[in-house]
Amino acid sequence: MNIEDLLRETLHDMAGDEEPPPPDRFLSRITTTSTRPSRLIPLVTAAAVVVLVVVSTLVIQQVLPRESRPPEPADRPAPAPAPVEKLWPGAVHSLPRALRNGLSFRPELFIDARTLLVRTGKGNSADPAVLWTYDVASGQARRLVAPTPPARTDYTSPVVTGSGRLVWYTVSWGKVKGALDIWAAPVGGGTAHKVTTIRQTMKYGDIDVLSVAGDKVVWSRSIEGGVYEAPLSGGKPRFVPSTERLHLLQWPWAARASRVEGDLSDSRPSFARLVNVLNGEERTASDRPRVCSLTWCVDRRSERARRRDGSGDHRLPAQAPLSVVPALDRFLLLRPRGRVGTEGRLYLHDLATRRTGDLGVRFENGTKASADIMNATYMDHRTVYLLTYPLKGRQMVINLTAIR
Repeated sequence: MNIEDLLRETLHDMAGDEEPPPPDRFLSRITTTSTRPSRLIPLVTAAAVVVLVVVSTLVIQQVLPRESRPPEPADRPAPAPAPVEKLWPGAVHSLPRALRNGLSFRPELFIDARTLLVRTGKGNSADPAVLWTYDVASGQARRLVAPTPPARTDYTSPVVTGSGRLVWYTVSWGKVKGALDIWAAPVGGGTAHKVTTIRQTMKYGDIDVLSVAGDKVVWSRSIEGGVYEAPLSGGKPRFVPSTERLHLLQWPWAARASRVEGDLSDSRPSFARLVNVLNGEERTASDRPRVCSLTWCVDRRSERARRRDGSGDHRLPAQAPLSVVPALDRFLLLRPRGRVGTEGRLYLHDLATRRTGDLGVRFENGTKASADIMNATYMDHRTVYLLTYPLKGRQMVINLTAIR
């Protein structure tokens, strides 16, 4: 297209944008003479400016070498993390460490927006686990389920929920092999019943992920892999066909164990390649192996995250400590980039919104106190409800499911 054609087309488009003239514009006037300036002058002037800009841009693009052009926009510096209680006020709760009866408790999950399921007791035969409901607004607690554990119980797992049931397991430790019993109870309280029993060789249970799927309890074995199921009402465990060596990420998605990049001693699944154990569908990360959730993949070496399809690539605003498998397919624990010996902090980062909240904890890197805080604030793909951590003599509870 030459300049004349471009000018003609521009004038035509601009004229089409003009309001239609009033009818009296075409009537001759005898007694008065209009002093309104012609509307064609600014129209032509504007068109000429448009042509000049277009032609100048074309000439500059042809003359300027490609390597001299402005670079693509880089990652913008991340804003300073805001306190989590200001960033997500409805999801963050500061609670005492003990109930009003003096019993220490551990938060498990939220039954509703203000009712927290908590557990007291060490979870062994001498000090059995008891489940309570705790009102985070009033501090009132009510005993919900007080199951009697099997003999020689050494461990009681965290609680998961689904289909109106609370589900957990206990481990009875023997001389050679122990028994792992899976239990269920109504969310509203009542008597717990045994779902099934499996033999295992680990003191704290050979289960890496336990979940409720419809009318069944499903789990995968943490050492040898394999996905299993049992009726929620009770029955024998059943091996799910074609799931040898598979570990659950989130039902029904699972993966085979593979070494995390850069750590040859780590045999945990990276979940870069997933398989649906119900229909055989597969999902694979778009490029080199990373540690992934259902949607997001994280490269700890480059400190970048992107979706499985390669979109949404961005640099994390801070360094990811320990596990980098996003919890709830969204959340990561981060800490500031820096040398050992500087002040340590912990952040909660939401990959879906790219917002980062400061947990408020402060510690000296490389000390026992820092290790204790990191252990108490651990989070990975098995974290499906809460993030809890100690702060100033209290325990902070972030309801991850309430962050929209």
